[in-house]
Amino acid sequence: MWRKSLIISSLIMSVVACVVTETTGLHPASDEERLQAHLELARGYLENRDVARARKPLGRAFDIDSSSWEVHDLYGLIFEMEGESKLADQHFKRALRSDPRNARVLNNYGAFLYGQGRYRDARKRLEKATDDPNYVGRSQVYENLGLVMMRLGEVEEAERAFQRSLMLNSAQGQATFELAEIYFDRGAFDIARRYYDAYRKAVRQGPRSLWLGIRLGRVYADEDAVASYSMQLRNLYPGTREFELYQESLQ
Repeated sequence: MWRKSLIISSLIMSVVACVVTETTGLHPASDEERLQAHLELARGYLENRDVARARKPLGRAFDIDSSSWEVHDLYGLIFEMEGESKLADQHFKRALRSDPRNARVLNNYGAFLYGQGRYRDARKRLEKATDDPNYVGRSQVYENLGLVMMRLGEVEEAERAFQRSLMLNSAQGQATFELAEIYFDRGAFDIARRYYDAYRKAVRQGPRSLWLGIRLGRVYADEDAVASYSMQLRNLYPGTREFELYQESLQ
């Protein structure tokens, strides 16, 4: 992973100072080309959660264009990672002032607001992000919107959002799991098991999914599944709320 990052970094830095064209050879890079090169480098570091290294190219991008929505969006993500909620909020808002309908910023800001427990504000941003049919991350927007709806107690709206997420990208794991839980709670066990099986085959299970697997195993009298998931929950996640619920269910 580090090797890949360093290679990418060196390639990006090579185009910051100049650009090669077939007709004119070397020529000085434009501000926009330099801006995008620094932003790409910063994004590469952030994808590896290397905030310290991301700051330098992002600072250079800021020096080129301090009003860029991309610059402030990335600063918002950095400050969110660092737990600087006030600064993150400020930068996401500045990004939206530069481009109010930008779906990427709206999604990132909505996810940030969700993490802050500001669910109604998050819903407003995420619903606006879904208006852009060309945004490549639209399936993630709907997944995030579904999670917000669940927090607001609007289960039917959440179900529709999760279904839309999977319609756009069947690999959205969180949406798949949430639908499994929704249908289990509704008593639609066959549908719940179908979503659960799709989820566990694609994603490493955590305490919530193991607990759901135990309950589904009990519904279908699948003793092997119950034993397997119970052992994993006990060994891997003994301090979780799900393990407490499992223990209470044995009494």
